[in-house]
Amino acid sequence: MITLRKLIFLALICPVISLHACRQPVTQTGGKLRILTTIAPLYSFAKNVAGDEAIVDNLIPSGVGPHEYSLSPGDARKVSETRILIINGVKLEAWLNKLQGPASESPTNDNKKLIIVDTSAGVELIGNDPHIWLSPRNAIMQVKNIRDALVKVDPDNSETYTKNSSEYIQRLGNLDKEIRNEIRTWKQNRIVTYHPAFKYFAGEYGLELAVVIQETPEIEPSPKHIAHVIETIKSKGIRAIFTEPQFSHKIVTSLAGDLNLQVYSLDTLETGLFSKEWYEDSIRSNLQVLKKALN
Repeated sequence: MITLRKLIFLALICPVISLHACRQPVTQTGGKLRILTTIAPLYSFAKNVAGDEAIVDNLIPSGVGPHEYSLSPGDARKVSETRILIINGVKLEAWLNKLQGPASESPTNDNKKLIIVDTSAGVELIGNDPHIWLSPRNAIMQVKNIRDALVKVDPDNSETYTKNSSEYIQRLGNLDKEIRNEIRTWKQNRIVTYHPAFKYFAGEYGLELAVVIQETPEIEPSPKHIAHVIETIKSKGIRAIFTEPQFSHKIVTSLAGDLNLQVYSLDTLETGLFSKEWYEDSIRSNLQVLKKALN
């Protein structure tokens, strides 16, 4: 019996770029390839690539964010029953290191090694910010990493995975163009957000992230920093600030009241629905919110 601690160790020494050296042949006699993702954007990516040739499930329940996630007893079984675990990387899933204990003895799992795919491979990172998926261009890189892993682990269906990924990448490319064409018509480009989650999106599309209210998640901003936020908002003539739909922020409400600001909600997409279309729909929803606030 192989332990999950050993599985995690194997994954650490077998990154996505060297899957061919670490994997064993996949047997499909027990059913379709089983894929487990950690967050909703990765589910959309994996589902679009896999199509009907694999079973895709997500580890974190809808409505629960990845930062504060706490592993449940059932998570070990979920991981042990999967062949490919797809993670975002950039330390977003640091809690996976807590996985330990005996692997599942489920007869449906005839794969002896777990492949962990770090989808951040090849992405140009901004510090330790894990929110790479908020840029569709980064999403394309993540999709390519997923495609390459599926092709290597399940070569019998490689043609389907390649075809599906090509079609999805084209859609993401069209989404990227749509965002660029829209933003270039706006009157303003400065934004103030609650969390520093939109660095990739802002940097990709020419928006200026003027200031962030809460620089470190779950750590309340100091009075000195709030004074800096207020001064920045005043000096740059900012008329709107952005919060997130998953949270209610008293500081935002206070700032909006004191400075006569409009408050809008931008989704970080850390949690959401598990569907093929959800990522594209959510990015477009954010685009409409930004358009209303900045145009």
